Amino acid sequence: MHTIGHKDILQFFEKAITIGRLHHAYLFVGRSQLGKRTIAEYIAKQLFNASEKSLVTNPDFFFLQRGVDEKTGKTKKHISIEQVHELRHFLQGKPFFHKKKVAIINDAELLNRSAMNALLKTLEEPRGDTTVFLIATDELALLETIRSRCQSIYFYPVSTEIIDTFLQSTGIDVNVTKAMARHASGLPGRAIDWADDVEKYEWYLKERERFQGLFGQPLYKQTASVEDLFGKKEDHIETRTTLRDILDIWQLVIRDDYTQYDSNFEVRYDIVSTYNAILEAKKGLLQNVHPRMLIEQVLLTISHYET
Repeated sequence: MHTIGHKDILQFFEKAITIGRLHHAYLFVGRSQLGKRTIAEYIAKQLFNASEKSLVTNPDFFFLQRGVDEKTGKTKKHISIEQVHELRHFLQGKPFFHKKKVAIINDAELLNRSAMNALLKTLEEPRGDTTVFLIATDELALLETIRSRCQSIYFYPVSTEIIDTFLQSTGIDVNVTKAMARHASGLPGRAIDWADDVEKYEWYLKERERFQGLFGQPLYKQTASVEDLFGKKEDHIETRTTLRDILDIWQLVIRDDYTQYDSNFEVRYDIVSTYNAILEAKKGLLQNVHPRMLIEQVLLTISHYET
């Protein structure tokens, strides 16, 4: 398990563990791939003194995330109340091998309303020595009463230098690591993925190039360029997840390429409108709005751009 950056957070928990002052619930907030889940799992291992491969099978550890529909084999849209009931049952029992129990709720903002209310009861009446980590990118999607019962920890981008140092330690050519670290945009998880699978980095570069190529094109050419994004019909949840990843890349392109003083683009488009359209598209993907309409709304903000 690689922990890259976030030394202040790690030191905070090291001290809390040493003096025995862990809170019963923490809310880790920040962008995807910042390392929130990795840090939570690392802390759990410190509490259990667990080996690298033993956390998943540890009877005092519970990991909660969206399940898969047994009938369709597709990813479910939300975390259900039934899953939270399983978590509550787990937390009510005494630890098997350790002094405490630990649970992680991944993508906590995807709890449905009933599941949130069930979780609230658990947070209001914690039993025994337990610690629950809620991992979220959008804390406002959670009930305010849930947020108020957690200690919030905010994760921020890691420096390019720290990410570059990690990438070099993996044996990747130094010239490649410089570009990777810059494109990682402070996201350790992205750098780790690329180090483990260079094809993912190549996919990222391809999506950057796709978005950059949309500028200066009429709308019909833009829509043709993104048509393949809607081709995966067997798992709509997976398609929406991929689209959110792509929209993240589009946001990075806007920030990294088109807002620099040394940009090669002589005429600027309405950055705010495009950025907001991408944000709305990402929100819509978590709902029932058709992906094609969301993407087209983004394209409309740049369809009249001229170089």
